[in-house]
Amino acid sequence: MADNKQEVANRLLDGLVEHLLAKLSPAQLDGLIEQELDYALDVATRYTLNDWVSAEQIRITAQKYAAEMDISGAIPELVGDMVEQFYDHGIQSDRLIGDVVDEDVVMALLDKVLEIPLSRQSMAWLGRNPVLLALLAGGAQLGLKTLLHQGLPPALHDQLRKRLPARWLGSLEVRLQEWLLKRMEQLLSDPWLYRDENLDELRELFLVAWQEFSQRPVAELRELISSEDIQELFVIGFEYWRELRHTDYFIAMLDSGVNAFFDKYGDTTLMGLLDELGVTRALMLDDARRFLPPVMEKLRAEGLLEAWLRRHLEGYFQRPETLELLN
Repeated sequence: MADNKQEVANRLLDGLVEHLLAKLSPAQLDGLIEQELDYALDVATRYTLNDWVSAEQIRITAQKYAAEMDISGAIPELVGDMVEQFYDHGIQSDRLIGDVVDEDVVMALLDKVLEIPLSRQSMAWLGRNPVLLALLAGGAQLGLKTLLHQGLPPALHDQLRKRLPARWLGSLEVRLQEWLLKRMEQLLSDPWLYRDENLDELRELFLVAWQEFSQRPVAELRELISSEDIQELFVIGFEYWRELRHTDYFIAMLDSGVNAFFDKYGDTTLMGLLDELGVTRALMLDDARRFLPPVMEKLRAEGLLEAWLRRHLEGYFQRPETLELLN
């Protein structure tokens, strides 16, 4: 009698598996996807984020992946390969730089940078930096010498060099350099230079420079930066990130970010959160129809779907309690 019950149970299992495989077949899968998505979205309108997950859970998970997980050395290599392809593809473009980067965006960024007090303080700090001052004074001196050399008639220039002693010329250059250095310091440290009306002039100068630069082909950027430069910059940033992620400062910042997210969205329904993030039903349905059918068909063709269903269902049909129901 028990064998007969098990035989009936096995037939029921076969029938259930066949039924589920049919529902997951290409002919019925599209309707099932839409039906289940609508059901899930309806449920999402009745529960908040806090109903399903806590800020503490997210903090622990975020710390695990951002601060504790070992980062494979293959990541810089992968990024390097990607940068190489991106660079080779993008740098060959015949487009102008202005077609790729909009002027309004560039000027908006400049306006914001000039608006930030840190930017003005940085310019003032540079004006007190002795190395920068020496470079600017040296450049001005070289420019002045070049101008005098080209502006004076050759005969007059030769006469002056013959009549003025070498020590006078050397002393004159030293005094000129000292005067230029002092004037540069006075100019760059003058608060008047950083007033709003003068920043407008700086903006205009930058705009003229950008308009000239934006008319150059993207391909000319190869002369300014190579793919190796980009990869090396990434490696420097990556190494810095690997050190920073283990500090208490970074972990505290990460925790504060999670808390801020839950403070704002913790009591928001799941559907409201999706709407806030711009994830619509149409987007989710489109992605589900794109990825799920080929995956399900591959699982069916390989026999993995049926094996998975049987692995999870056959235990129920072998339980004594289930067989007892067949009396």
